[in-house]
Amino acid sequence: MPRDKEHRALQHDAPVDYGPIRAAFQRVRAGLALAVLGLAVAGIALGVPGAWIKAAAFATVVADALVRSRREGRPLGSLSVDGFVAGFAAGAGSMIEAPLVAFGAYALAASLTFGGLRTLVTVAAISSAGLAARFAVSGLADGSTPQLAALLHWLEVGVFLVALGLTLTAAGRVLQASRKRQEAALAAERRASEMKNEFVSMVTHELRTPLTNIAGFALTMRDSWTDLGEEEIEEFLRIIVGESEHLANLVDDVLAIPRLEAGRLLLDVTEFPLRPAAYKIAELLFPAGGDKSASVSIGGNVQVMADPNRVEQVLRNLLENARKYGGDQVTVEATRRDRDYLVVIADNGPGVAVHDRERIFAPFEQVSSGDTRTERGFGLGLSVARHLIEAMGGRIWYENGFPVGARFCFTLPAAAGGEREVTAVA
Repeated sequence: MPRDKEHRALQHDAPVDYGPIRAAFQRVRAGLALAVLGLAVAGIALGVPGAWIKAAAFATVVADALVRSRREGRPLGSLSVDGFVAGFAAGAGSMIEAPLVAFGAYALAASLTFGGLRTLVTVAAISSAGLAARFAVSGLADGSTPQLAALLHWLEVGVFLVALGLTLTAAGRVLQASRKRQEAALAAERRASEMKNEFVSMVTHELRTPLTNIAGFALTMRDSWTDLGEEEIEEFLRIIVGESEHLANLVDDVLAIPRLEAGRLLLDVTEFPLRPAAYKIAELLFPAGGDKSASVSIGGNVQVMADPNRVEQVLRNLLENARKYGGDQVTVEATRRDRDYLVVIADNGPGVAVHDRERIFAPFEQVSSGDTRTERGFGLGLSVARHLIEAMGGRIWYENGFPVGARFCFTLPAAAGGEREVTAVA
């Protein structure tokens, strides 16, 4: 925006949003008009010239305020009514200076607060039109009771000043609330920045480890190929392949969630047997002869409708989670339930505390975190699993094992389907 246009925009912008304060402002208007109406009625009883005009005019303001307090709108309508009524009614007495000055203060504060400079100019013009209209109709009335008229006029001044104070007080409350929202937004921004830094640090650490291992063993093989035995070469290659797979899995987890949430991750849904995928992942993560073992109890006739690659990713994340935090025995089971299959990955470990059972499904969350963090990974495994399972038409949850352990359960549909694009998953 050019500087001159920006300057004009700042001149005309109101400092307070009228919407949140609309009801409070209309209550102030109604109270102000009722007070002046009461004074006008008293003036009628005392024989003050022009009092009946003020009574009729401010009765109109009361009705207008009650109507506008119940519906949305802009402040210009209310202020225009106030301006015309005040200008027209002020000319109904012999002492118009004090009420006009008081109303001017009220119009100045309200117009600038809720509408900006343009609103102020408009209200001033409408007030002048109301005053001119009154003079055109009957001119100034005779003042047969100047003392009483003076008293009522100065009471009007007091009413307008009270209305001005109430208006500014309400505006101050809105500004205070806006300031609190701004502080909350700044705090959220700081937290987001901290989380970004934590994520970058975590990603750097987690990716550096497999990269270092791959580079180290590859360089060793290059520089000492003739001196290495066949078994050493085979072991080094196995480590390089394992670290490469671990690196690829980390990248898959990092990319999966934003793509799912953006609706940009394609799932190739097809019918396939679940048993081979479960055996493949279990043997990969729990090799024979290791400290921990996994058994698969899935029948060969278990056919699910899902994306085979994404189901393997879910199984890998859940089994890896069981290997890290579970006991020494892990089981994978699947049973038919109406139109879907229930898959359970159970272990005999300590389980998950009650206050962590939902938190662990959030991104970048782990049971151990901060200085107590002992395992590798981003804390994305369970979050990715939840997003993928829900995208494929199932659901995932945690249960306590019996008598000990953890059970991570998820469902996969057995219904037919084809290739489809995933919609955003909350």
